[in-house]
Amino acid sequence: MCSTRVLRSLMALVAALVMACGYSAAAFAQSADQSQDAKIRILQERIDALSKELKSIKDEQDKTTKTVSTVDKAWNTFIKGFFGTLDVSVDETTKGMSDMIAYHWGSAANGGPPYVNNGAKSPPGPFGRVSWMSMMSSNGSNIGYRGSHKIGSSDVDFIYQVSTSIDMAAAPGLQNTWTKSSNTVQGAIGLGDTWVGLRGKDWGQLRFGEMYTPYKTSTDRLNPFTGMLGNYSVVMGNTGGDNRIEFGTRMDHVVTYMSPSWSGFSFDASYSFGQNVDPYNNTTPLGSADCSGANNPGSGNLFLNCDDGGFNYSYGGDLKFETGGLYLTAAYELHSQVNRSSDGIGSNNPYYGALPGSGPGCTGGVGPPSPLLDCSPSGQYMTFVGEFPVSAQAGSPPYSPLYDVADEWAMKIGGQYRFAFGLTVSYLWEEMHRNVPAALEFQNERQRTGDWIALEYEFNGGADRVAAGWATATRITTSVRAAMASRPTATTPRTRRSSTTAAPAPRPGAAATR
Repeated sequence: MCSTRVLRSLMALVAALVMACGYSAAAFAQSADQSQDAKIRILQERIDALSKELKSIKDEQDKTTKTVSTVDKAWNTFIKGFFGTLDVSVDETTKGMSDMIAYHWGSAANGGPPYVNNGAKSPPGPFGRVSWMSMMSSNGSNIGYRGSHKIGSSDVDFIYQVSTSIDMAAAPGLQNTWTKSSNTVQGAIGLGDTWVGLRGKDWGQLRFGEMYTPYKTSTDRLNPFTGMLGNYSVVMGNTGGDNRIEFGTRMDHVVTYMSPSWSGFSFDASYSFGQNVDPYNNTTPLGSADCSGANNPGSGNLFLNCDDGGFNYSYGGDLKFETGGLYLTAAYELHSQVNRSSDGIGSNNPYYGALPGSGPGCTGGVGPPSPLLDCSPSGQYMTFVGEFPVSAQAGSPPYSPLYDVADEWAMKIGGQYRFAFGLTVSYLWEEMHRNVPAALEFQNERQRTGDWIALEYEFNGGADRVAAGWATATRITTSVRAAMASRPTATTPRTRRSSTTAAPAPRPGAAATR
Protein backbone atom coordinates (compact mmCIF):
# COMPACT_ATOMS: atom_id res chain seq x y z
CA MET A 1 0.00 0.00 0.00
CA CYS A 2 2.78 2.25 1.03
CA SER A 3 4.87 1.22 -1.97
CA THR A 4 1.97 2.00 -4.34
CA ARG A 5 1.68 5.49 -2.96
CA VAL A 6 5.42 6.01 -3.33
CA LEU A 7 5.25 4.79 -6.92
CA ARG A 8 2.35 7.11 -7.67
CA SER A 9 4.24 9.99 -6.05
CA LEU A 10 7.31 9.21 -8.12
CA MET A 11 5.20 9.02 -11.25
CA ALA A 12 3.53 12.34 -10.40
CA LEU A 13 6.96 13.86 -9.81
CA VAL A 14 8.28 12.57 -13.12
CA ALA A 15 5.17 13.87 -14.89
CA ALA A 16 5.58 17.20 -13.24
CA LEU A 17 9.23 17.30 -14.26
CA VAL A 18 8.34 16.30 -17.78
CA MET A 19 5.67 18.99 -17.95
CA ALA A 20 8.04 21.52 -16.45
CA CYS A 21 10.80 20.58 -18.87
CA GLY A 22 8.39 20.60 -21.80
CA TYR A 23 7.04 24.01 -20.90
CA SER A 24 10.55 25.38 -20.42
CA ALA A 25 11.66 23.95 -23.79
CA ALA A 26 8.66 25.43 -25.53
CA ALA A 27 9.18 28.72 -23.85
CA PHE A 28 12.86 28.57 -24.70
CA ALA A 29 12.11 27.62 -28.31
CA GLN A 30 9.58 30.42 -28.61
CA SER A 31 12.07 32.88 -27.22
CA ALA A 32 14.74 31.62 -29.58
CA ASP A 33 12.38 31.97 -32.56
CA GLN A 34 11.56 35.53 -31.62
CA SER A 35 15.24 36.39 -31.36
CA GLN A 36 15.98 34.78 -34.73
CA ASP A 37 13.14 36.68 -36.38
CA ALA A 38 14.49 39.91 -35.00
CA LYS A 39 17.93 39.11 -36.32
CA ILE A 40 16.47 38.20 -39.71
CA ARG A 41 14.48 41.42 -39.81
CA ILE A 42 17.57 43.42 -38.98
CA LEU A 43 19.57 41.54 -41.62
CA GLN A 44 16.80 42.07 -44.19
CA GLU A 45 16.69 45.74 -43.41
CA ARG A 46 20.45 45.94 -43.87
CA ILE A 47 20.17 43.99 -47.12
CA ASP A 48 17.42 46.33 -48.34
CA ALA A 49 19.53 49.34 -47.40
CA LEU A 50 22.53 47.88 -49.20
CA SER A 51 20.37 47.11 -52.25
CA LYS A 52 19.14 50.67 -52.32
CA GLU A 53 22.67 51.94 -51.97
CA LEU A 54 23.91 49.60 -54.70
CA LYS A 55 21.04 50.69 -56.98
CA SER A 56 21.88 54.31 -56.29
CA ILE A 57 25.53 53.65 -57.11
CA LYS A 58 24.55 51.76 -60.27
CA ASP A 59 22.22 54.54 -61.36
CA GLU A 60 24.97 57.04 -60.78
CA GLN A 61 27.41 54.89 -62.74
CA ASP A 62 24.91 54.50 -65.59
CA LYS A 63 24.37 58.23 -65.61
CA THR A 64 28.11 58.85 -65.66
CA THR A 65 28.60 56.27 -68.42
CA LYS A 66 25.82 57.82 -70.46
CA THR A 67 27.29 61.27 -69.96
CA VAL A 68 30.75 60.04 -70.95
CA SER A 69 29.27 58.27 -73.97
CA THR A 70 27.42 61.42 -74.97
CA VAL A 71 30.54 63.51 -74.53
CA ASP A 72 32.61 60.99 -76.49
CA LYS A 73 30.04 60.93 -79.26
CA ALA A 74 29.89 64.73 -79.35
CA TRP A 75 33.69 64.93 -79.32
CA ASN A 76 34.01 62.38 -82.10
CA THR A 77 31.41 64.25 -84.13
CA PHE A 78 33.24 67.52 -83.51
CA ILE A 79 36.62 66.09 -84.48
CA LYS A 80 35.23 64.50 -87.64
CA GLY A 81 34.14 67.96 -88.81
CA PHE A 82 37.72 69.02 -89.46
CA PHE A 83 39.20 68.40 -92.90
CA GLY A 84 42.23 69.50 -94.85
CA THR A 85 45.40 68.72 -96.73
CA LEU A 86 48.99 69.63 -95.88
CA ASP A 87 51.22 69.16 -98.90
CA VAL A 88 54.70 70.24 -99.98
CA SER A 89 56.47 69.14 -103.15
CA VAL A 90 59.79 69.79 -104.90
CA ASP A 91 59.33 70.06 -108.66
CA GLU A 92 61.25 70.70 -111.86
CA THR A 93 59.50 73.38 -113.89
CA THR A 94 60.03 75.10 -117.23
CA LYS A 95 58.40 77.84 -119.28
CA GLY A 96 59.70 76.19 -122.44
CA MET A 97 60.97 79.52 -123.80
CA SER A 98 64.73 79.01 -123.84
CA ASP A 99 64.95 78.72 -127.63
CA MET A 100 62.41 81.39 -128.56
CA ILE A 101 63.33 84.70 -130.23
CA ALA A 102 60.95 87.66 -130.19
CA TYR A 103 59.91 89.64 -133.28
CA HIS A 104 59.38 93.37 -133.32
CA TRP A 105 55.88 94.73 -133.77
CA GLY A 106 54.58 97.60 -135.84
CA SER A 107 51.69 99.85 -134.81
CA ALA A 108 48.59 100.49 -136.89
CA ALA A 109 46.88 103.87 -137.19
CA ASN A 110 43.90 104.98 -135.11
CA GLY A 111 44.34 102.43 -132.37
CA GLY A 112 44.00 99.50 -134.74
CA PRO A 113 45.55 96.06 -134.31
CA PRO A 114 49.36 95.76 -134.36
CA TYR A 115 51.17 93.71 -136.97
CA VAL A 116 54.32 91.60 -137.03
CA ASN A 117 57.35 93.46 -138.33
CA ASN A 118 59.16 90.78 -140.28
CA GLY A 119 62.41 92.71 -140.14
CA ALA A 120 65.09 92.28 -137.52
CA LYS A 121 64.52 89.93 -134.65
CA SER A 122 65.36 90.68 -131.03
CA PRO A 123 68.23 88.48 -129.91
CA PRO A 124 69.21 86.98 -127.57
CA GLY A 125 65.59 86.08 -126.78
CA PRO A 126 63.40 86.31 -123.68
CA PHE A 127 65.01 87.79 -120.58
CA GLY A 128 65.47 85.82 -117.40
CA ARG A 129 65.49 82.17 -116.35
CA VAL A 130 62.90 80.83 -118.74
CA SER A 131 64.15 77.25 -118.96
CA TRP A 132 64.23 74.55 -116.27
CA MET A 133 64.14 75.61 -112.63
CA SER A 134 63.80 73.69 -109.34
CA MET A 135 60.94 74.95 -107.19
CA MET A 136 59.07 74.11 -103.99
CA SER A 137 55.29 74.42 -103.80
CA SER A 138 52.65 74.32 -101.07
CA ASN A 139 50.19 72.95 -103.64
CA GLY A 140 46.59 72.90 -102.40
CA SER A 141 47.29 72.93 -98.66
CA ASN A 142 44.18 73.90 -96.71
CA ILE A 143 42.28 73.30 -93.49
CA GLY A 144 38.62 73.75 -92.65
CA TYR A 145 35.62 72.70 -90.63
CA ARG A 146 32.17 71.54 -91.72
CA GLY A 147 29.12 70.22 -89.93
CA SER A 148 25.34 69.89 -89.83
CA HIS A 149 22.48 70.32 -87.36
CA LYS A 150 19.03 68.77 -87.63
CA ILE A 151 16.26 71.39 -87.59
CA GLY A 152 13.69 70.24 -85.00
CA SER A 153 11.73 67.16 -86.03
CA SER A 154 11.93 68.00 -89.73
CA ASP A 155 13.90 66.19 -92.41
CA VAL A 156 15.96 69.31 -93.11
CA ASP A 157 19.53 69.86 -91.85
CA PHE A 158 21.30 73.15 -91.35
CA ILE A 159 24.76 72.75 -92.93
CA TYR A 160 27.86 74.94 -92.80
CA GLN A 161 31.55 75.06 -93.74
CA VAL A 162 34.48 77.39 -93.01
CA SER A 163 37.89 76.87 -94.61
CA THR A 164 41.16 78.58 -95.51
CA SER A 165 44.36 77.89 -97.44
CA ILE A 166 47.76 77.39 -95.85
CA ASP A 167 51.16 78.29 -97.31
CA MET A 168 53.46 75.49 -96.20
CA ALA A 169 56.59 76.45 -98.14
CA ALA A 170 56.78 80.20 -97.50
CA ALA A 171 55.60 82.85 -95.08
CA PRO A 172 52.22 84.40 -95.90
CA GLY A 173 52.32 87.98 -97.06
CA LEU A 174 51.10 90.55 -99.54
CA GLN A 175 50.00 89.23 -102.91
CA ASN A 176 51.34 92.15 -104.94
CA THR A 177 54.24 90.56 -106.83
CA TRP A 178 55.21 90.16 -110.46
CA THR A 179 53.48 86.77 -110.55
CA LYS A 180 50.25 87.58 -108.75
CA SER A 181 48.30 90.52 -107.44
CA SER A 182 45.49 90.34 -104.92
CA ASN A 183 43.99 92.27 -102.01
CA THR A 184 42.78 89.01 -100.42
CA VAL A 185 44.40 88.16 -97.08
CA GLN A 186 46.04 84.76 -97.38
CA GLY A 187 45.54 82.25 -94.57
CA ALA A 188 42.55 84.10 -93.12
CA ILE A 189 39.39 82.28 -92.05
CA GLY A 190 36.97 82.24 -94.94
CA LEU A 191 39.55 82.29 -97.73
CA GLY A 192 38.41 78.85 -98.91
CA ASP A 193 34.87 77.63 -99.60
CA THR A 194 32.83 79.15 -96.76
CA TRP A 195 29.06 78.89 -96.68
CA VAL A 196 25.86 78.10 -94.81
CA GLY A 197 22.88 76.25 -96.22
CA LEU A 198 20.06 73.73 -95.99
CA ARG A 199 20.01 70.05 -96.92
CA GLY A 200 17.13 67.69 -97.55
CA LYS A 201 17.42 64.05 -98.48
CA ASP A 202 14.69 64.29 -101.10
CA TRP A 203 15.47 67.68 -102.68
CA GLY A 204 19.23 68.26 -102.34
CA GLN A 205 21.29 71.16 -100.96
CA LEU A 206 21.08 74.95 -101.08
CA ARG A 207 24.23 76.90 -100.13
CA PHE A 208 24.94 80.62 -99.63
CA GLY A 209 28.40 82.17 -99.38
CA GLU A 210 31.80 82.10 -101.08
CA MET A 211 32.59 78.98 -103.06
CA TYR A 212 33.66 77.37 -106.30
CA THR A 213 30.92 77.21 -108.90
CA PRO A 214 29.59 74.06 -110.62
CA TYR A 215 31.57 74.92 -113.75
CA LYS A 216 34.76 74.08 -111.84
CA THR A 217 33.58 71.37 -109.45
CA SER A 218 31.93 69.31 -112.20
CA THR A 219 35.33 68.40 -113.68
CA ASP A 220 37.57 68.41 -110.60
CA ARG A 221 37.67 64.63 -110.67
CA LEU A 222 39.07 64.72 -114.22
CA ASN A 223 42.12 66.61 -112.91
CA PRO A 224 44.55 64.38 -110.91
CA PHE A 225 46.78 67.45 -110.34
CA THR A 226 44.22 69.59 -108.50
CA GLY A 227 45.99 72.15 -106.33
CA MET A 228 49.49 71.18 -107.47
CA LEU A 229 51.99 71.54 -110.28
CA GLY A 230 50.49 70.22 -113.50
CA ASN A 231 46.99 71.48 -112.66
CA TYR A 232 44.94 71.62 -115.87
CA SER A 233 44.03 75.21 -114.98
CA VAL A 234 47.16 76.41 -116.79
CA VAL A 235 44.85 76.09 -119.81
CA MET A 236 41.36 74.90 -118.87
CA GLY A 237 39.18 77.71 -117.52
CA ASN A 238 42.06 80.16 -117.96
CA THR A 239 40.95 83.15 -120.02
CA GLY A 240 44.07 85.30 -119.79
CA GLY A 241 47.03 82.97 -119.69
CA ASP A 242 48.08 84.22 -116.26
CA ASN A 243 47.44 83.26 -112.63
CA ARG A 244 43.74 84.15 -112.75
CA ILE A 245 41.55 81.18 -113.64
CA GLU A 246 38.45 83.27 -114.24
CA PHE A 247 36.28 80.30 -115.27
CA GLY A 248 37.47 78.22 -112.36
CA THR A 249 37.87 80.72 -109.57
CA ARG A 250 36.17 80.86 -106.20
CA MET A 251 33.41 83.50 -106.35
CA ASP A 252 31.89 85.82 -103.76
CA HIS A 253 28.18 86.27 -103.05
CA VAL A 254 27.12 82.94 -104.55
CA VAL A 255 23.97 80.88 -104.11
CA THR A 256 24.31 77.26 -105.30
CA TYR A 257 21.78 74.44 -105.64
CA MET A 258 22.94 70.80 -105.73
CA SER A 259 20.38 68.16 -106.68
CA PRO A 260 20.25 64.57 -105.40
CA SER A 261 21.00 61.73 -107.81
CA TRP A 262 18.15 60.28 -109.85
CA SER A 263 19.22 56.95 -111.39
CA GLY A 264 22.73 58.35 -111.86
CA PHE A 265 21.64 61.79 -113.15
CA SER A 266 22.18 65.00 -111.16
CA PHE A 267 22.70 68.70 -111.78
CA ASP A 268 24.00 71.83 -110.03
CA ALA A 269 23.27 75.52 -110.61
CA SER A 270 24.78 78.74 -109.26
CA TYR A 271 24.24 82.49 -109.34
CA SER A 272 26.73 85.13 -108.19
CA PHE A 273 25.37 88.56 -107.27
CA GLY A 274 27.15 91.43 -109.03
CA GLN A 275 26.93 94.11 -106.32
CA ASN A 276 28.79 96.55 -108.59
CA VAL A 277 27.64 100.18 -108.57
CA ASP A 278 29.52 101.09 -111.78
CA PRO A 279 27.57 100.45 -115.02
CA TYR A 280 30.79 99.25 -116.69
CA ASN A 281 31.85 97.11 -113.70
CA ASN A 282 35.03 99.14 -113.36
CA THR A 283 34.99 99.18 -109.54
CA THR A 284 35.34 96.60 -106.81
CA PRO A 285 31.98 94.97 -105.99
CA LEU A 286 30.46 95.97 -102.67
CA GLY A 287 31.58 93.56 -99.95
CA SER A 288 34.56 92.17 -101.91
CA ALA A 289 38.30 92.75 -101.53
CA ASP A 290 39.11 92.13 -105.20
CA CYS A 291 37.43 92.66 -108.54
CA SER A 292 35.17 89.94 -109.87
CA GLY A 293 36.94 86.98 -111.40
CA ALA A 294 39.81 86.99 -108.86
CA ASN A 295 41.27 90.18 -110.36
CA ASN A 296 43.06 92.79 -108.27
CA PRO A 297 42.24 96.47 -108.89
CA GLY A 298 45.00 97.84 -111.10
CA SER A 299 46.04 94.50 -112.58
CA GLY A 300 45.52 95.98 -116.05
CA ASN A 301 47.99 98.83 -115.38
CA LEU A 302 45.18 101.39 -115.34
CA PHE A 303 45.14 102.85 -111.86
CA LEU A 304 43.06 101.00 -109.27
CA ASN A 305 40.28 99.97 -111.60
CA CYS A 306 38.64 96.62 -112.45
CA ASP A 307 39.19 97.03 -116.20
CA ASP A 308 41.05 93.75 -116.57
CA GLY A 309 38.19 91.32 -116.02
CA GLY A 310 35.70 92.90 -113.64
CA PHE A 311 32.16 91.74 -114.35
CA ASN A 312 28.66 92.13 -112.96
CA TYR A 313 26.66 88.99 -112.16
CA SER A 314 27.45 85.41 -113.16
CA TYR A 315 25.41 82.25 -113.54
CA GLY A 316 26.02 78.70 -114.66
CA GLY A 317 25.42 75.04 -114.02
CA ASP A 318 26.27 71.47 -114.89
CA LEU A 319 24.60 68.18 -115.79
CA LYS A 320 26.21 64.94 -114.60
CA PHE A 321 25.70 61.22 -115.08
CA GLU A 322 27.51 58.44 -113.22
CA THR A 323 27.14 54.68 -113.28
CA GLY A 324 29.77 52.15 -112.33
CA GLY A 325 33.15 53.43 -113.50
CA LEU A 326 31.64 55.85 -116.06
CA TYR A 327 31.26 59.58 -115.39
CA LEU A 328 29.97 62.15 -117.93
CA THR A 329 29.39 65.86 -117.48
CA ALA A 330 28.59 69.07 -119.36
CA ALA A 331 28.88 72.57 -117.84
CA TYR A 332 28.26 76.22 -118.79
CA GLU A 333 29.01 79.58 -117.15
CA LEU A 334 28.44 83.20 -118.18
CA HIS A 335 30.08 86.38 -116.84
CA SER A 336 27.96 89.44 -117.57
CA GLN A 337 29.52 92.60 -119.06
CA VAL A 338 33.20 91.87 -118.45
CA ASN A 339 35.35 95.01 -118.56
CA ARG A 340 38.51 94.51 -120.66
CA SER A 341 39.25 98.13 -121.50
CA SER A 342 42.84 97.67 -120.32
CA ASP A 343 43.57 94.98 -122.93
CA GLY A 344 46.38 96.00 -125.25
CA ILE A 345 46.22 99.78 -124.91
CA GLY A 346 46.25 99.70 -121.13
CA SER A 347 49.38 97.57 -121.07
CA ASN A 348 51.52 100.69 -121.66
CA ASN A 349 52.68 99.30 -124.97
CA PRO A 350 53.72 101.50 -127.92
CA TYR A 351 52.61 98.79 -130.38
CA TYR A 352 49.19 100.43 -130.46
CA GLY A 353 50.36 104.00 -131.13
CA ALA A 354 48.40 105.28 -128.16
CA LEU A 355 51.19 106.75 -126.04
CA PRO A 356 50.97 110.55 -125.77
CA GLY A 357 53.15 112.20 -128.42
CA SER A 358 54.00 108.93 -130.20
CA GLY A 359 50.86 108.23 -132.16
CA PRO A 360 47.18 109.07 -132.56
CA GLY A 361 46.46 108.74 -128.84
CA CYS A 362 44.39 111.07 -126.69
CA THR A 363 46.94 113.90 -126.43
CA GLY A 364 49.15 113.78 -129.50
CA GLY A 365 49.91 112.30 -132.88
CA VAL A 366 48.49 112.90 -136.33
CA GLY A 367 44.75 112.91 -136.81
CA PRO A 368 41.94 112.43 -134.31
CA PRO A 369 42.18 109.74 -131.65
CA SER A 370 40.69 106.36 -132.41
CA PRO A 371 37.03 105.95 -131.44
CA LEU A 372 38.14 102.73 -129.75
CA LEU A 373 40.05 104.71 -127.14
CA ASP A 374 38.50 106.28 -124.06
CA CYS A 375 39.56 109.90 -124.69
CA SER A 376 36.53 111.70 -123.29
CA PRO A 377 37.43 115.01 -121.59
CA SER A 378 35.93 113.77 -118.35
CA GLY A 379 37.55 110.35 -118.62
CA GLN A 380 39.91 109.00 -115.99
CA TYR A 381 42.92 109.03 -118.28
CA MET A 382 42.50 112.68 -119.29
CA THR A 383 42.01 113.60 -115.64
CA PHE A 384 45.27 111.80 -114.92
CA VAL A 385 47.00 113.70 -117.74
CA GLY A 386 45.80 117.01 -116.30
CA GLU A 387 47.01 116.26 -112.80
CA PHE A 388 50.24 114.42 -113.63
CA PRO A 389 51.41 115.49 -117.10
CA VAL A 390 54.91 114.10 -116.65
CA SER A 391 53.83 110.71 -115.31
CA ALA A 392 51.19 110.49 -118.01
CA GLN A 393 53.92 110.15 -120.63
CA ALA A 394 54.48 106.59 -119.33
CA GLY A 395 50.77 105.80 -119.38
CA SER A 396 48.24 105.07 -122.07
CA PRO A 397 44.47 105.37 -122.44
CA PRO A 398 42.21 102.36 -122.09
CA TYR A 399 39.71 101.18 -124.65
CA SER A 400 36.31 102.77 -124.47
CA PRO A 401 33.93 100.74 -122.29
CA LEU A 402 31.35 101.22 -125.04
CA TYR A 403 33.30 98.69 -127.08
CA ASP A 404 35.34 96.60 -124.65
CA VAL A 405 32.72 95.67 -122.04
CA ALA A 406 31.00 92.47 -123.16
CA ASP A 407 29.68 89.10 -122.00
CA GLU A 408 32.07 86.19 -121.70
CA TRP A 409 30.94 82.59 -121.49
CA ALA A 410 32.48 79.13 -121.43
CA MET A 411 31.18 75.62 -121.94
CA LYS A 412 32.81 72.21 -121.60
CA ILE A 413 32.06 68.52 -122.02
CA GLY A 414 34.04 65.82 -120.26
CA GLY A 415 34.11 62.16 -119.41
CA GLN A 416 35.98 59.69 -117.26
CA TYR A 417 36.19 55.91 -116.97
CA ARG A 418 37.71 53.94 -114.08
CA PHE A 419 38.86 50.45 -114.99
CA ALA A 420 38.74 47.71 -112.36
CA PHE A 421 42.50 47.13 -112.55
CA GLY A 422 43.28 50.70 -111.33
CA LEU A 423 43.56 52.80 -114.50
CA THR A 424 41.49 55.98 -114.90
CA VAL A 425 41.19 57.78 -118.25
CA SER A 426 39.81 61.35 -118.43
CA TYR A 427 39.09 63.72 -121.33
CA LEU A 428 37.75 67.30 -121.37
CA TRP A 429 36.91 69.70 -124.21
CA GLU A 430 36.21 73.39 -123.58
CA GLU A 431 35.24 76.45 -125.61
CA MET A 432 35.38 80.11 -124.50
CA HIS A 433 33.83 83.18 -126.10
CA ARG A 434 33.91 86.95 -125.65
CA ASN A 435 31.20 88.83 -127.52
CA VAL A 436 33.07 91.96 -128.65
CA PRO A 437 32.80 93.91 -131.93
CA ALA A 438 34.98 92.70 -134.78
CA ALA A 439 37.18 95.79 -134.46
CA LEU A 440 38.47 94.49 -131.14
CA GLU A 441 38.88 90.86 -132.07
CA PHE A 442 42.62 91.35 -132.59
CA GLN A 443 43.11 91.56 -128.80
CA ASN A 444 40.54 88.87 -127.97
CA GLU A 445 42.93 86.27 -126.56
CA ARG A 446 40.13 84.79 -124.50
CA GLN A 447 38.23 83.29 -127.42
CA ARG A 448 39.59 79.78 -127.90
CA THR A 449 39.05 76.06 -127.45
CA GLY A 450 40.95 73.76 -125.12
CA ASP A 451 41.56 70.04 -124.67
CA TRP A 452 42.70 68.03 -121.65
CA ILE A 453 43.70 64.36 -121.46
CA ALA A 454 44.78 62.63 -118.24
CA LEU A 455 45.80 59.10 -117.26
CA GLU A 456 46.03 57.95 -113.66
CA TYR A 457 46.98 54.55 -112.28
CA GLU A 458 46.47 53.46 -108.66
CA PHE A 459 48.35 50.57 -107.05
CA ASN A 460 49.05 49.15 -103.58
CA GLY A 461 45.32 49.29 -102.86
CA GLY A 462 45.10 52.95 -103.80
CA ALA A 463 47.88 54.01 -101.43
CA ASP A 464 50.08 55.11 -104.35
CA ARG A 465 49.37 56.52 -107.78
CA VAL A 466 51.09 57.88 -110.87
CA ALA A 467 49.45 60.35 -113.25
CA ALA A 468 50.14 62.20 -116.50
CA GLY A 469 48.22 65.03 -118.12
CA TRP A 470 48.34 67.09 -121.31
CA ALA A 471 46.51 70.32 -122.13
CA THR A 472 46.40 72.47 -125.25
CA ALA A 473 44.66 75.66 -126.33
CA THR A 474 43.65 76.57 -129.90
CA ARG A 475 42.66 80.09 -130.75
CA ILE A 476 39.35 80.79 -132.51
CA THR A 477 40.34 83.36 -135.14
CA THR A 478 38.16 86.12 -136.57
CA SER A 479 38.51 88.65 -139.36
CA VAL A 480 39.22 92.27 -138.46
CA ARG A 481 40.17 93.72 -141.83
CA ALA A 482 36.68 94.92 -142.74
CA ALA A 483 36.20 96.54 -139.37
CA MET A 484 39.48 98.47 -139.64
CA ALA A 485 38.19 100.27 -142.71
CA SER A 486 35.11 101.68 -140.97
CA ARG A 487 34.23 103.33 -137.69
CA PRO A 488 33.41 100.57 -135.17
CA THR A 489 30.07 100.32 -133.48
CA ALA A 490 28.91 98.26 -130.55
CA THR A 491 26.80 96.14 -132.90
CA THR A 492 29.50 95.44 -135.50
CA PRO A 493 28.99 91.81 -136.58
CA ARG A 494 31.77 89.29 -135.99
CA THR A 495 32.76 86.77 -138.64
CA ARG A 496 34.93 83.70 -138.47
CA ARG A 497 37.57 82.60 -140.93
CA SER A 498 39.84 79.62 -141.12
CA SER A 499 43.09 81.54 -141.69
CA THR A 500 45.12 83.08 -138.87
CA THR A 501 45.02 86.72 -137.81
CA ALA A 502 47.98 89.04 -137.49
CA ALA A 503 48.30 88.28 -133.79
CA PRO A 504 49.96 84.96 -132.96
CA ALA A 505 48.03 82.06 -131.48
CA PRO A 506 48.85 81.09 -127.89
CA ARG A 507 51.40 78.34 -127.38
CA PRO A 508 49.92 74.92 -126.54
CA GLY A 509 50.20 73.95 -122.91
CA ALA A 510 53.04 71.70 -121.92
CA ALA A 511 52.58 68.18 -120.66
CA ALA A 512 52.73 67.69 -116.90
CA THR A 513 53.73 64.66 -114.91
CA ARG A 514 53.85 63.91 -111.22
